[in-house]
Amino acid sequence: MKVYLPAWHYRARAIVQRTWGWSPIEEMILLALDRAPGTIENVATSLAIPTQVVGSTIARLMQFGLVEVRFSPAPQLATSTIGQNFIRLGGALPERTEDREIHISLVLEKVGHSVFRNRDVETAPLYRMTDANHKVNFPAGPDETDDTMAARVNQFVAGMLRPGEWLRGVQTINSVLERKYLAIELNDVKNGLLPEGASQDLIQALQETISTGMLPEASDPQPSRSPAIDTTIADEQLIVGGDLHLECFERIVGQAEFDVFVLSTFVAPHNEKYTERHERVRIALEQACLRGVRCHLFYGTTLDAERKNAIAMQELNVRLSSVRHARGSILAQRDSVRSHVKCLAADDGQGGAVVLLGSSNWLSSPFSAVEVSVELNENLAAAAGLDLLRSIISPLSGARRSIEILQFTASELRRTRSPLSPSTDVGGRVPVRMSILQADDHERLLRTVAHEADERFVCCTNKVGATMVPGLFNPAEVAGRRLDDVRVYYSRRSGPIKRRHIAAHRERLNGVVDLIAVEDPQVHAKFLLWDKDHVVVSTMNWGSQSGSMDNPLDEIGVHLEGPGLGTSLLAKFEGQIEG
Repeated sequence: MKVYLPAWHYRARAIVQRTWGWSPIEEMILLALDRAPGTIENVATSLAIPTQVVGSTIARLMQFGLVEVRFSPAPQLATSTIGQNFIRLGGALPERTEDREIHISLVLEKVGHSVFRNRDVETAPLYRMTDANHKVNFPAGPDETDDTMAARVNQFVAGMLRPGEWLRGVQTINSVLERKYLAIELNDVKNGLLPEGASQDLIQALQETISTGMLPEASDPQPSRSPAIDTTIADEQLIVGGDLHLECFERIVGQAEFDVFVLSTFVAPHNEKYTERHERVRIALEQACLRGVRCHLFYGTTLDAERKNAIAMQELNVRLSSVRHARGSILAQRDSVRSHVKCLAADDGQGGAVVLLGSSNWLSSPFSAVEVSVELNENLAAAAGLDLLRSIISPLSGARRSIEILQFTASELRRTRSPLSPSTDVGGRVPVRMSILQADDHERLLRTVAHEADERFVCCTNKVGATMVPGLFNPAEVAGRRLDDVRVYYSRRSGPIKRRHIAAHRERLNGVVDLIAVEDPQVHAKFLLWDKDHVVVSTMNWGSQSGSMDNPLDEIGVHLEGPGLGTSLLAKFEGQIEG
C-alpha cells in the first residue's frame, strides 16, 4: 500500500564558489620581480625554476593585476602597484575564485522533515490526488519560502561540493517552490528500503502506520532561535537621539556602493507634516541612485486600511526612479512585510556591511523624538542582521531579488569575518556576546532579569497600554523589591489607559519603581538595560504589546552583553532627556 505525505518540491540554481590561495612558488616569483624587474628567463635563472613554470605562474599573477609589463627603459616584467601594496603592507594576496552553477531539485516532506533528491523519490501533483488515496493533510502553518528552505539547501548541497568549494547562495529569482505529495510504499518500509535522506522521525512514523494502520500527522518544525554570536562593538555604535539617527542614515547611505535596504514601519507622504528632515532622507536616497546603488525599500505596518503607506511608497518609488541611471535599481515594495521591525542596512563601500536595528522609522520619522538603535558592522554580526532582514521580507513574492542579494552578502561576510581580538578594549571596541530576541522572547527575558539583575533595572517604552501591568509593571516591581535603582520611562498612553491610571500605579509603586513620564522630547526608544553590562535594543513597546509565537519576527530585540554597555547607554539616554 502507498501512502502520500505532504511535501514541497524546490527547484533552483545555486552558485558554488571554489577558492584557493597562493603557492610558495608564486610568492617567490612576485618577490623576485619586486626586487629586480626582468624577463621570464631572468626570474627562472635567479630562482632555479623551470622557465615553463615561471611563465605560467606569471600569467596567473597578471590575471590578478599583481604583475605588469613595463616598456621603458626596456620591455620587462615588474610587480604592479597593487602587488607592491600587498608586499609592503604585509597583507594576504587576493584569493583566486571560480564560480560554478549547480541545479537543485529537492523534496521536503512534512512528517519527518526529510530532504530527498527529487530523482530518488516518487511525487504526485495535488490535482491527481483523490479521496481514495491514503494521503496526509498539509499542516496548517505558513507556506515554505526561499528563506525557510535555506537550511535544507545547505544540507542538500553539502554532499555535492568539491574540496575547496562553498555555497555562496541560491538564485531565488528563478526558484520554483510548489506543493506535492510524496509517495511512499509501505512494503518498502517493511523491507528497510527508503530513499537516502530519510530521517529517523519519518522512519518511526511510517513504522507506527504499519503497526497501527493510522496515518501519521504532518507538522511544521519550531522556528529556530538565533545562536549567540561573539562579536565586537564600539561605544559610538549605540545610537541615541533623533539628530544622530538622521546623520547615521546620511552616512550609511552615502558610503554605499551597491545596495541599501530600508525597512520602516510607516512611509511619510508629502503633506503638511512633511519636513526638511523627511527631505534629507529622500535626498540621500536620490544621491545613492545617482551613484548606481540599488535601493530596496519596505514598510511593515498592517494598520493601513486606506493603503496610505502603499501610496506613499509608490510616490517615493516614482521620485527615485526619475533619477538619472536609476531605472531598474529601485526595488520598492508596495505590500507590507507585516512586521514592526525597523532596519537600515547597506554595504560599507569597503567589502563589509552595516546594519542598524532599533526604534527609528526611517521613511516616516521627523527625527525629533529620542530614538535608540544599535549599529552592527563587524562581519559576523552584520551577517546576522542581514539574515534577520531576509527572513522578514521573504514572504513577499516581489522581493526575490532583494532576498537573493541579502543571502549572497551574508554568506560573503561570514566567510571573511572580522578577526576578534581577545583584548577588552582595542581601538575603542569591546568584546560582546550578541543574541537576537524574537517577539515572544521579550516577556520571558523581562521576568528573568527582574529576578537576576544585581544593581539596576531600567526599561524604556514609547507607550504604556492595556498590557502594562502584567507585561512591565509587575516585573519592575519584583526587581524594585530587591534593587535601589528601578526605572520605567514612557511618553505616551494607548488604548483605554488614562493619566489617572498611571497616577494610581505611580502612587502604588512609590519607593519601589520610578514611573517617569517624558513628554518633551518624546521618547520613541524601546530598550531594556540592567547592571553595567547588559543592553537590549528593541522594536517592541514593552509596556503596551505582547510578543506572539505565531509571528516571531513581528518584534526583534538585540541583546548585547559587554563591558560597560549598560552604563554607557543609560548615560547617553539621560543626556538626551535632560538636555
